[in-house]
Amino acid sequence: MRSDLSVPTMKDVARLAGVSAQTVSIVVNKKPGISKATRARVLQAIDELQYRPRFVARSLRTRTTHTLAFLVPDIANPSLAAMTSAAEKYAHSFGYNLVVYNSLGDVDRESAYVQMAVDRWVDGVLCVSVGNELISLNTLEKAGIPAVVIDRIPEKYTKPSVIFDNVKAGSIAAEHLLNLGHTCIAHISGPTHLRLARERMEGFRQAIVERGLQPGVCVTAEGNWECETGYRAMQKVVTCDPLPTAIFAANDRMAIGAMRALYEAGLRVPQDVSVVGLDDIEVAAYQVPPLTTIEQPFARMATLGVQLLLSLLAGDVLAEPRIVLEPTLIVRQSTAPPRGEADG
Repeated sequence: MRSDLSVPTMKDVARLAGVSAQTVSIVVNKKPGISKATRARVLQAIDELQYRPRFVARSLRTRTTHTLAFLVPDIANPSLAAMTSAAEKYAHSFGYNLVVYNSLGDVDRESAYVQMAVDRWVDGVLCVSVGNELISLNTLEKAGIPAVVIDRIPEKYTKPSVIFDNVKAGSIAAEHLLNLGHTCIAHISGPTHLRLARERMEGFRQAIVERGLQPGVCVTAEGNWECETGYRAMQKVVTCDPLPTAIFAANDRMAIGAMRALYEAGLRVPQDVSVVGLDDIEVAAYQVPPLTTIEQPFARMATLGVQLLLSLLAGDVLAEPRIVLEPTLIVRQSTAPPRGEADG
């Protein structure tokens, strides 16, 4: 054990193990070419000296840091938290660190974090954009840093991405309620400045029009997808005449807020009003009643995003630069035929 307080170097490890500094470098970088016995001796010396490689110096030489950045608009959002967890797990399995930047829905903050990622020499960037434009991608391009955008895709963005078929998701939600016999269906939309919110609304309305019906009332919840915005939106819907017999909320959190507003209005789910959400976050299955929803595969989306990013870093030509994930209907107890049909 070293008796002084200086930071151990690779030469110190080599001296203790009785090998060259080059051999220590081979072990540290996990390269082949030395015997198991020599590798074991070097690892023992590393452990005894508590040696840590100087990654900053290595980065200066190689211009790589084995670090990825992930920009998210709201880390408190369960959907984005699930993506972050999956992205970190997959990146770690390939020896990459994942640095998370929480933009809080602020475009300027997002741009500042992109510049920070460039300054820190991250190898690649995964991003859920704040809005419909991602001008800061130009900063990454100039720095030669590859990027992959997932979930919220900016307008006219055609570069590597992993997206959810939001139009189809809205259509599936409407078709489920229509097949149950509902003809007066309302929609609680997400913030309409976001492309995905408009796409979910578009799919929902298309499915209803194709049945020869008129789309019901649409209340736009201009918050950040929280339970509170669904709750407030539903308070407006319950004043409608006639009262819709079914609701499609653009995400589960708003659907859960809407269910609370229905309860306070003396209305039962699903006996008086059926409710469908979108996302299939964990708590959806534990509501009373459990929430019918459209599953969005967050973990798979984030994992595929990191896969694309690692492929770009490896210099691969992407056979499929845009990956589209399909929605799945999860039927639980928050939907049923409208009361008249159920009684008849």
